[in-house]
Amino acid sequence: MTVYRRDDFAFPPARGRRGVEFHADGTFTELLIGRGDAPESGPAGRWSAAGQISRPTSSAGSLVSVGPDRLEIRWEE
Repeated sequence: MTVYRRDDFAFPPARGRRGVEFHADGTFTELLIGRGDAPESGPAGRWSAAGQISRPTSSAGSLVSVGPDRLEIRWEE
């Protein structure tokens, strides 16, 4: 399971972090760690209101928990 936090969460210093941006049209973009530890957009995926998530890398996921400051996704590799 992966836990995601809001952009304004007070994380300790780190050398890059992965993330995800959800869009209203049912797509999302994974934010990968790129050169110099800067975020880099990965391939787009799709999500549904039922909590199912699919990525073009053939792995899927499902929402486990959604809160105002925490999102938990169980990725099936």
